[in-house]
Amino acid sequence: MLFSVTLSLAVALSSVSAPRSSPAHALTAASVAGLRTDGLIRAEAEVEAEVNRRAFPGAALAIGRKGQVVVERGIGRVGWGEYEMAVDPDRTVYDVASLTKVVGTTTAVMLLVEDGRMSLNDPVGRYLPEWRYGLKGQATIRHLLTHTSGLPAGANLWAPTPEDALAKAVNLSLLAAPGTRVTYSDIGFVVLWAAAEKAAGEPLYRLLDRRVYSPLGMRSTTFLPGEGCSLCAPTSMRDDWSGLQRGRVHDPIARQLGGVGGNAGLFSTGHDLARYAGMLANRGELDGVRIFHASTVDAFTRRQYGAGSRTLGWDTAEDGATYGHTGYTGTSIWIDPVRGSWSVLLTNR
Repeated sequence: MLFSVTLSLAVALSSVSAPRSSPAHALTAASVAGLRTDGLIRAEAEVEAEVNRRAFPGAALAIGRKGQVVVERGIGRVGWGEYEMAVDPDRTVYDVASLTKVVGTTTAVMLLVEDGRMSLNDPVGRYLPEWRYGLKGQATIRHLLTHTSGLPAGANLWAPTPEDALAKAVNLSLLAAPGTRVTYSDIGFVVLWAAAEKAAGEPLYRLLDRRVYSPLGMRSTTFLPGEGCSLCAPTSMRDDWSGLQRGRVHDPIARQLGGVGGNAGLFSTGHDLARYAGMLANRGELDGVRIFHASTVDAFTRRQYGAGSRTLGWDTAEDGATYGHTGYTGTSIWIDPVRGSWSVLLTNR
């Protein structure tokens, strides 16, 4: 199962390494990166086994330590047809689903907090007038990041326009008082995106591209790649893989929002997310480009009181230190801040 692969990648970071192009290269690269070869060879073999048993048609896998990439390879194809393209970790674009919550929304909030334009303890109502009164008036940006706002997990946001759909999300009632319950909430990150855009004074996708994606060389990371996206791995509406679509977001909430949502909507490649993971594993800097202060990375990736395993935006493994996230389409990213190791897995299950 995909969950077991994702979990094994998180656990394997304590003894990571795997081949980028060949076993010999793996041994050399692992030595340079200070990683053990056996753990990630097992992880890579598990991904290959899942492709062979048709759990998903292919995958982009990347593993490394800080700025050193040990593995970056494609396994299988983008679809089940014999003429489908082989997965290329540098070129195959995946719908990363809920990785948007961290690579997109949380990242934008980190920038705004560093800039002094947003505070974690700000009431949400500072940015959204619909949240100024009643129980909503008690909710903070921190509550949204930790899934403790009291919002429901999801909702049908169908409306004539994306703007109307967003208004429905912002006006949903809370199911619990803020800070009293952990409920993983897509709606919470839709609201967080809206609040962050108010703080930023510009569309967040522009802020993210200018301040994070472009400086890191994440040239394929974008919202709305377009339904004609020939490099996009297909996703499906149903489990039988009928109704395949390329370049259109799979998540129904993000679709109702016009394809750009705080919960989903981002597309990326294994190579791009390896750059992003390496930056975080190196506490905010990669190849001489500093995106965040080290203290900001530390603060956002530390478990929060009353939020269970949650950090500010991220989830954590059982060790309490390794942090990561998964996406419904079959995606994951995990980072061990103690060893500086990381893994990225993108599939279209």
